[in-house]
Amino acid sequence: MVDKSKRYVRSLIPLEELETLQGKQLEFQSMADMLVKRAAEIPDTPLVLYYDEVVTYAQCNARANRVANFLKSQDVRKGDMVSVMILNAPEIYYTLFGTQKLGAVAGAINYMLKGPEIAYVLEDAKPKVVFVGSEYMHDFAAGLALSSHQPVVVEVVTGIEHDARIAQTTLQSILAEHPSDECVVPQALDDPFLLLYSSGTTGMPKGILLSNRNQLSICKGRAMLGINRPGDVMMIILPMFHTNPLCVWTYPTIYQGLTLCIRRTFSPTDFWPAIIQYAVTIVQGVPAMYDYIYNAADPQTIDYAKLKLRLAHSGAAPMPVRLVQAFKEKFGVQVIDGYGLTEATGVSTTGTGLPENWSSIGMAFPGLEVEIMDMDNNVLPYGEKGEICVKGEAVMLGYLNKPEATAETLKEGWLHTGDMGYMDEKGYVYISGRIKEMINRGGENIYPREIEIPLEKHPKIAEVAVVGTPDPALGERVRACIVLKEPGSMTAEEVRSYLQDKVAKYKIPEVVDFMKQFPRNPTGKVLKHELKKEVI
Repeated sequence: MVDKSKRYVRSLIPLEELETLQGKQLEFQSMADMLVKRAAEIPDTPLVLYYDEVVTYAQCNARANRVANFLKSQDVRKGDMVSVMILNAPEIYYTLFGTQKLGAVAGAINYMLKGPEIAYVLEDAKPKVVFVGSEYMHDFAAGLALSSHQPVVVEVVTGIEHDARIAQTTLQSILAEHPSDECVVPQALDDPFLLLYSSGTTGMPKGILLSNRNQLSICKGRAMLGINRPGDVMMIILPMFHTNPLCVWTYPTIYQGLTLCIRRTFSPTDFWPAIIQYAVTIVQGVPAMYDYIYNAADPQTIDYAKLKLRLAHSGAAPMPVRLVQAFKEKFGVQVIDGYGLTEATGVSTTGTGLPENWSSIGMAFPGLEVEIMDMDNNVLPYGEKGEICVKGEAVMLGYLNKPEATAETLKEGWLHTGDMGYMDEKGYVYISGRIKEMINRGGENIYPREIEIPLEKHPKIAEVAVVGTPDPALGERVRACIVLKEPGSMTAEEVRSYLQDKVAKYKIPEVVDFMKQFPRNPTGKVLKHELKKEVI
């Protein structure tokens, strides 16, 4: 039996005592209802800073109403699906909230997808209307031609030329022609409001249905951490079809009535100038981004007198301890690691920033339980490796059209993440890798992170990814794929020698590949199944 009394208890601030929430409503029927109330409470507060454009809470709400009135004209009703395939921009909020005001489900489509993948999403989600940015009209048209489901297509015109003539209208026309009368309809907390697709790294993507209750729990949990201050500006640079920019930052930021700074894409050279220009106080990224920023920026070129950045959050992949330390030493900014997945509305653990816990992914997010379990749903003792499991109001409704996959993932109220790790006595969680990434070498189970973590600390190594390579005798052998800071500065034998006193002998890589870069998904996560194709 695990003694939970030893765990560190995170200090939380009651919602009614938070400075950011003074004079604001705390409970809502839905996320759409939340925007309506905030627009009434703080109409002139900037909600979005987007290059030269400033969008206030009142303006965002009015534009969402215009979209909602258009959708009503297309017979979109509560429970229907409307999808969005737009590059990072305020228009994403107009279309998402416009959909959600009607009680319809807003679906974000990965704008990196190609024709057959888009056709799969259309067939699975069956949206009545899809908003598509000009940049993606060509690929979307290819997917539409392959799909038996034919939604109404609305182009979000961005000036990019294309030859697809499939749009019935444009978002710009909708905003100009439709009224801004309030459209929000009564909803229940357990109604679905958002559909996001998994990255598909272990098969076909699954549509993940999230409810208003799921999202509201994350909004409250984020607030109770007490990290935010009045006037905070949160910068979004990750792709906004992903759970992190939407569930972890957009809705919680609006809940506290703060401001979002949106960038179209990530650029190491744009990072610091944008941080200073828009007085950004908090940013969210992934380890690969922070590594680029660390190596690309000269601290002497940063005007620290104007710098207001307090915190940099990281997710999507474990943050190397050396990079956390180096980033703080070079720029004076603390990077806090966290962990989450779309099935739990984007965040399940978050770090505390204490140096002794930098190698962990933090402890349970407020309102959630996190345990390490075996395959029979039994909680394992501290220090023992098992599956990271999550329970609480943030856990998804289920997978769209996939009851068997839902039942396999949700067991007795616990979300089985598919990620392996362990917990120390204080409640800090340490990740080992994916269950399906586990390497079985002659009956010995090896988790890639056990080897990646020590290698990440080597001063000559920029990045490392460990995979299993087939072997007729042992089943699998360990293979380390490495990107060096300076090509040719290290040999395979030096890699193995370095690990001699750091991991068990059977975990030392028998094959070492030196590479220029790793294949990644749009959020920066290394695609190990693609990596295997390159090296095996």
